[in-house]
Amino acid sequence: MRIGIVGGGAVGLLYAFQLSKIFTVTLYVKRDEALQALKSQGITILYNEHKQETRKVEVMKWESNVPLRDDLIIVATKQYGLSAILPVLKLCTKDQSILFLQNGMSHIDMLEQISNPQILLGIVEHGVKKHNDCTVMWTGKGRTKLAGYPVTKNDRHASFFMNKWMDSIGMDFPLEVCSDYYGMMIEKLLVNSIINPLTAIFDVRNGELLSNPYYQNCMKQLYNEMNFLVPVEKRKQMWEHICSICEKTAKNTSSMRRDLNEGRETEVDAILGYLMNLAEKQGKSVPLTEFIYKAVKGLQNDASC
Repeated sequence: MRIGIVGGGAVGLLYAFQLSKIFTVTLYVKRDEALQALKSQGITILYNEHKQETRKVEVMKWESNVPLRDDLIIVATKQYGLSAILPVLKLCTKDQSILFLQNGMSHIDMLEQISNPQILLGIVEHGVKKHNDCTVMWTGKGRTKLAGYPVTKNDRHASFFMNKWMDSIGMDFPLEVCSDYYGMMIEKLLVNSIINPLTAIFDVRNGELLSNPYYQNCMKQLYNEMNFLVPVEKRKQMWEHICSICEKTAKNTSSMRRDLNEGRETEVDAILGYLMNLAEKQGKSVPLTEFIYKAVKGLQNDASC
């Protein structure tokens, strides 16, 4: 089975490394410098200061007008990069499948434009930090969750892909298959909507949101404003889940904090922006969410100047 991975960021490199153990993987990157580095050096995963592993993976230059021939395509770009690659994804056939691994949920509105292939949605719970074009630090082992959109069809590529993954590398690189894509995505959206922007604004690691009582109070207030998305009987459980993610990733730097510190565009529109749209549709007032959204946008503007 041929797997194509679009995007040479931290997530793209981690998944190319892991999935190349059992599939024929091609990694598509845009920059010539990244292409040459990966061809000559392969992908290196740093587990800690003393342990690392390197694998060679097929790598190709991304071409915006060339159809992809892989059986299953994993889209590992940032949310705001999807519009640029959409024309190629629309060329995929019914014999192909596409898996999206983005933060936020704004890409769901785009999926109706892709009519032929089987669509899978995924969320990434791993901690991973990119050091350079061919090296990433795996800072925290989590899970990948996948669900079909709108539901999982009887697709031989998707089924073979998920079964092979779980049977071959599932112990070291866990996979969970979910039946409800919306519930899966909402859970991740709430985690990202609280941890990412608050760590970015306060410029702290994830765990400090819990260890500092004032930051934790901000977390709680923000969650209370957002929990209209969660059934009443599950709200306590969801809050505990968000706190557990903070604990498990205590030493990690969120992607939004890292993007701000390194002067890059954040995914705040796909995360808080999407949540604000949901609130508007349901007639909910979310002033604290709007304030934090504007704060991140302001910091992003300063960082890019």
